[in-house]
Amino acid sequence: MSIFYWFCWVVAYLPIRILWPTTVVNKKNLHVKSKQIFACNHMSNLDPVILKSHQHKKSYVLAKHTLFKNKFVGACLKAFGGIPVNREEVGISTIKTTIKLLNDNHQLLIFPEGTRKTSIDDANALKNGMALFALKTNTSITPMVFLKKPKLFRFNKILVGEPIDMSAYEGQKPTKEVLSEISDKVLNEMQNLRNDYIASLPEKKQAKLLKQI
Repeated sequence: MSIFYWFCWVVAYLPIRILWPTTVVNKKNLHVKSKQIFACNHMSNLDPVILKSHQHKKSYVLAKHTLFKNKFVGACLKAFGGIPVNREEVGISTIKTTIKLLNDNHQLLIFPEGTRKTSIDDANALKNGMALFALKTNTSITPMVFLKKPKLFRFNKILVGEPIDMSAYEGQKPTKEVLSEISDKVLNEMQNLRNDYIASLPEKKQAKLLKQI
């Protein structure tokens, strides 16, 4: 990892942890050393920065290509592992780059909803790019969920689920049906993560939390 990466990480670490205090539930599944795709709901532009402040291993993240237009911002994003992607039309080069990174044992952070949503319940379907990357590289997908939209000085949680093994799909062609099946499975796990956590809380805490999400 480059010196510039560590410089950016150190500079961002304390402000992010103080201004947007977030606890990770089930940390062990976030700190794996092997290749992995982390699929998370997308509630704010801060999501990737907050997530990466909790990761020990550098991960690459697909980011909206327009964010790279500013040279300084673009340089910082690239140092943090940002890969520019046009959400309207994902280029072949982006797909090849992402697949190569996974095949080289790197990790990928992806927001498969494709855009920011106020709730995971609003995500009727996930974009199939995540499923394609997983299928092509036989990489497990770890579902994650921000419990609430990140806000200044508001305590939040990131719920990390169990990795979804792709070995059952090994050798299958990336048809629309197969990719949709994988995406639906990930979406269900993301929704279950959130719902199971809320259900585990006492009724008063449930009611309070539901007003915030």
